[in-house]
Amino acid sequence: MSARLASFATLIAIAFTGYCIADIAHEMLGHGGACLASGGRVVLVDTTFADCTIRSRWIDGAGPVLGIIVALLAWIAARRFANQNLRVFFGLVFAYAIFWNVGYMVKSGIGFTGDWHFLILGLKPANVWHAILIGTGVVLYIVAIRMLAFAWPSGEGMKPTAFAITAFVAAAALSAAGGYSDPRGLQTILSDALPSSLAAFGLVIVGARTSQQVAVLPSVAWMVAGFACAAIFVAILGPGLRF
Repeated sequence: MSARLASFATLIAIAFTGYCIADIAHEMLGHGGACLASGGRVVLVDTTFADCTIRSRWIDGAGPVLGIIVALLAWIAARRFANQNLRVFFGLVFAYAIFWNVGYMVKSGIGFTGDWHFLILGLKPANVWHAILIGTGVVLYIVAIRMLAFAWPSGEGMKPTAFAITAFVAAAALSAAGGYSDPRGLQTILSDALPSSLAAFGLVIVGARTSQQVAVLPSVAWMVAGFACAAIFVAILGPGLRF
């Protein structure tokens, strides 16, 4: 394998790992953790959904809120680590987690469904609260684009557009593969799985606007870890864990 192909294989593996972290933070740790903390029992958790024996707006809101917290921690790490591949990893965790969870505000505000909608369900007037969701989501998405630009893992090697598009497509492919076995049906690929990953289009925007190349160092360790993570994500989390 040439050094260039090895760099792209490493990037795909890092992207797979980063998206897995963003997804687990939202579904398992966010929704699942809030369910347990509220005295409930997690019935099912997969790549796009967590089912709890009790219902609460705080359980619904915990997924995107924890996702944003994880994104912010990753952003701090991306700016502080000297290791180039770790900077790429944390930068991608930030991108996947932040764009998903703030983009979700816009989706929930427009569609009157999803986590953010359930968090504000019952608040009056509903149209005003949904307009606030949409506006907040748009503003935070723009802020996230600027933050990603500050944490961009610059270095010599890969063109920024190639880096961004590869990482974007890798996450989309993994999310679709994970959603394929969703016990709620194939429609979740379009309704839940792909919207979660495609929300990271801000990554492509930053890649198109910057001239800073990205160094991705070929790494067998990252390849093994990343593709193992993807396999577990699709084979185990895809059909869901039942408790």
